[in-house]
Amino acid sequence: MSRLHDLFLDCKGLGIAALETTAADLAFHQRGVNWWIGDVAVAAEAISEKALHQVFPEWMSPDLISRCKAVAKAYPRDEDRNPLASWTIHMREAGRPDRIQRVQAHIDAGRTSDEARQANQQELAKSDRPRWLLAFDVHYYAHRHYFSGAGVETAMQVAEWINRTVERLKEKGATDVLCAFEGRGSFRKELTAGEAWIEHRYKDRPQKPDDLKHQLQLVRDLIEGQGLCCISMDGYEADDVLASAAAQFPGKTTVVTADKDLRQALSDTTNILLDVTWAPDETSGEMMPDYKWLTATAHTEATGIRPDQWAEFQIIMGDNVDGIQGVAGIGEKGAADLIKQFGSVAECIRAAKADDPRIKAKKREALIEFEGRHDITRKLVTLRTDLPIPTTTRI
Repeated sequence: MSRLHDLFLDCKGLGIAALETTAADLAFHQRGVNWWIGDVAVAAEAISEKALHQVFPEWMSPDLISRCKAVAKAYPRDEDRNPLASWTIHMREAGRPDRIQRVQAHIDAGRTSDEARQANQQELAKSDRPRWLLAFDVHYYAHRHYFSGAGVETAMQVAEWINRTVERLKEKGATDVLCAFEGRGSFRKELTAGEAWIEHRYKDRPQKPDDLKHQLQLVRDLIEGQGLCCISMDGYEADDVLASAAAQFPGKTTVVTADKDLRQALSDTTNILLDVTWAPDETSGEMMPDYKWLTATAHTEATGIRPDQWAEFQIIMGDNVDGIQGVAGIGEKGAADLIKQFGSVAECIRAAKADDPRIKAKKREALIEFEGRHDITRKLVTLRTDLPIPTTTRI
């Protein structure tokens, strides 16, 4: 096709017959290109991992290469790949042991890629599968979008992002969704209101801009309009709602947030989806997700602190952004070292009072002085897990 240029196709002077031929050629290449990329990736990987990274241009999406390779491996023979079904249908069924039969069933039913996705979702809805809750920290993401420049587009962007993420994770087995918002007032602010020793009140910040308040209400309206469960509780923060959901839900929970406070909620049944970024597939144009997951094990390996110790670490370190005063003179590394060594704040204070040589003199003095503020700081830092959670989260 001599009319092809980089990101441009010269169609000048082409009549209907020539355009028809050109379109047929393009359709042929579009149908096969992901398969071809996958086959090249498989062949390169068979040589070496280095060869896999060497054969493709630097500007090519590693995620696209990885997806194409996985699908090519799932259907390694020519006869495994059905020319009557799209590559996308093959991709969605690639992880199933009966994938070839399932692809054929979509063909027999005359389904497009979108119709095949809908059929899979309906099948999941009818199956007796384990429950999986997606708990979104909408307050966090609305603020992030707004202050990143989204402005009056914040609500639409966040609602679209949540809806797209829910739809994709439904295909992977998600059964429930809960969207958490801040409630009016805060019991934590009341805790610090009458304490003379507190230099900065809890979350003593300027009032939210009026248009941000409007966006928060609008995003809730949009999400509820999509049929998703939204919840806020007066006196409590979205974090408390999310931690309560993680503790009480009868199944697996994924908390969708990048807020480090929620690492307290990590467990054998709860993980965190730190973020999802969406970008169009370079070949098909379909919006594809890039997930950033965090498990309790990965968190512990990275920090040396178990999730059930995370609040202990936060108590010592404090949080300048939220106005929580930790132990004077002890920063992130010092707090982590103390918790790794002693396990809890109470044990650190006990060791300091006993002149434990493992704690330097200045830190011992700071820990002993902190003892009187220990209880209130713990209440500020520790997320509630006993709030009543709605049962209307099914999707």
